[in-house]
Amino acid sequence: MLSVRRTLPTLVRPAIMSRMMSGGDAGSIREAGGAFGKKEKAVEDQYFRKQQAEQLKNLVDSHAKEIQHHKEAIQRHQEAMKVHEEALKHH
Repeated sequence: MLSVRRTLPTLVRPAIMSRMMSGGDAGSIREAGGAFGKKEKAVEDQYFRKQQAEQLKNLVDSHAKEIQHHKEAIQRHQEAMKVHEEALKHH
């Protein structure tokens, strides 16, 4: 007979083994509340705020680059228009 370990997919196995070894209640410190739970929540919140701030900064930078690209394109088009307007005056 095959053992459970051999029949379960590789990605599922560590999660199940971890739960089995820890009594089946991952995250029990946070759920129990108290100082450790509050600290864990604060650390998680800080991590996600940092991630969101970085994503927002990247988004703002991306839009700033896009705006600069369009401004440069406008400048090139205006210069090309002047060249063509001058050419029309000479004809």
